[in-house]
Amino acid sequence: MKVIITGATGFVGGEVLRQAIHHPSITTALVLTRRAIPPTLLALDTHKKIKQIIHQDFGSYPPSLLDQLRGAEACIWVVGGKAGDFPDMQTARKVNVEYTMAFAEAVAQHVVPGLEAGKTFRFVLCSGLWAERDPAKWSGLWLLPATRRLKGEIENGLFALSEQNRSRFQAFTVRPAGIMPREGGLLLWAMWAMSFVLPCVSVDELVAVMIDFALGGSVDGVVALDNNDVAKKGKKLLRRK
Repeated sequence: MKVIITGATGFVGGEVLRQAIHHPSITTALVLTRRAIPPTLLALDTHKKIKQIIHQDFGSYPPSLLDQLRGAEACIWVVGGKAGDFPDMQTARKVNVEYTMAFAEAVAQHVVPGLEAGKTFRFVLCSGLWAERDPAKWSGLWLLPATRRLKGEIENGLFALSEQNRSRFQAFTVRPAGIMPREGGLLLWAMWAMSFVLPCVSVDELVAVMIDFALGGSVDGVVALDNNDVAKKGKKLLRRK
């Protein structure tokens, strides 16, 4: 399967790329990125599965770029972050909501129609803990209100797009809390200690679940998993390898 990957130069996206390379069902990783994969990941950069597509404006996708994505059957979208990661709410919404929807809509309009009959494009979003999809509750949120509104808004947009393109485009979302590194070290111990207060999931478990969604692993109509369910499912998936 040909899979689109974003955020590959980051913490979670880098793990997506690592696992995608070693997954036998993924034949091509189309890495959509603003900058080339860094030298620290050079071994990944030269892997035969990887095709880098350098693109600066994640709010616009010209036909020449979309032509390079033809044949892709899934996207793992790891672009965005907490509202506090950005200088202001306008920028936070632009990156989290506008960029995501611009790409998802472009894929639905220009990539999905080229898929073989009976195939469904699967869009997997890395969202966040306690994403709130009900606008009626937004004004009453007290813990991480801005981030939860943003994540809820983008989930609503993607699931609405799924409804508009039934059987051809399907959105999935995972909602991690704290994300622990795959390997040991002081950061891992700190995150482990924090997990007694705030739920955490390891990055390899999180990514295993996202890839499973991308490859068609959802059962019983499940399209969204919260942190604890992600951790449980991720552990099971990794034990199978």
